[in-house]
Amino acid sequence: MNELMTQTCCNRIAVVGMGNLLMSDDGIGVHVVHRLMEKQFENVDLIDAGTAIIHTADCLRGMQHIIVVDALKAGHEPGTIYLMSGDDVFETDYSLSIHSLGLKTALRFMAPDERPAEWTLVGVEPEKITNGMTLSGPVGNALSGAVRTVENLIEEWQA
Repeated sequence: MNELMTQTCCNRIAVVGMGNLLMSDDGIGVHVVHRLMEKQFENVDLIDAGTAIIHTADCLRGMQHIIVVDALKAGHEPGTIYLMSGDDVFETDYSLSIHSLGLKTALRFMAPDERPAEWTLVGVEPEKITNGMTLSGPVGNALSGAVRTVENLIEEWQA
């Protein structure tokens, strides 16, 4: 766990970037969180979970809202940005990464009164998930849009 994860565990909104930076487009969630770290947000925890989402359960306790950012294979063009409620994620048969399934497990470890009122997935359709630290062209082009999508959710929930 990095210091950021343990210092700010109980604010209203958590943004969780998931993925493996060593596997090209799989790292999109982490890239988004790193971009957001360059900005200032009140009452928002930015969590670089990588592939260890289950280990962030303590940081998610008591959050009112959670935004998860991850690669999501749903069959559209690479770089497509998806916005889905948490309930829709688990009710739909997408080729979800193991990261999202780890989140479901992490949420189950929480007592009902510790779970978020709402969580949302911002997903980006990957083009390639292979060895490499560079995002593909379509996913790299979608990075700014994914950041804006997260910022819009934060603004909406803080209004």
